[in-house]
Amino acid sequence: METAFLEKSAIEAASQGAWQKAIELNQKILKNNPQNIPALNRLARAFGETGNLILAKKIYQKVLTIDKYNPIATKNLKRLADKRKKIPGGTKQLPSAEVFLEEPRKTKVVRVIRLTSPQILAEIDSGDKVVLTAKKRFIAVNRPDGIHLGCLPEDLSQRLSLFIRGGNRYEAFVKNVDRQHLEILIREISRGQRYQNSPSF
Repeated sequence: METAFLEKSAIEAASQGAWQKAIELNQKILKNNPQNIPALNRLARAFGETGNLILAKKIYQKVLTIDKYNPIATKNLKRLADKRKKIPGGTKQLPSAEVFLEEPRKTKVVRVIRLTSPQILAEIDSGDKVVLTAKKRFIAVNRPDGIHLGCLPEDLSQRLSLFIRGGNRYEAFVKNVDRQHLEILIREISRGQRYQNSPSF
């Protein structure tokens, strides 16, 4: 299989929470290129998500021997250290794969525009929850701590702003992210009385 296809499949597996499959795909990529930094970072993330924090840490450290200032490895090594301090046994509750199940008219995968800096994007991962905040002219996409990540496209911002003012509620999660792109999955949780018969998407 071509590396490009394997990479695409590995990213998709991670976005769906299929961590064991992600491990296998990234290991295949690394057989041909042991110093493929994106594959190493993805592999370490997958091991971390399955609870193998020791191996995840070892792989992130390998990344830093290749790229001393790699922001993803640096960030995630810190996260792993924090997890081991805060969570008994060093385990983590994984985001459910159901988070990424798409439902017609109730979910939509959206590419975020007017992105924040690559440094901030490097601090988020697929599966992370994001917050949608209606502003005057657009809907902002923020981290739960309030850090701004970007905005929804104008046409979708206008539509969802109308629904939110009418009582609709939504949740959103990171589906795909790198230092220059961010895709989120938005899910309708409930509809306001005004829009009971109006699909969100």
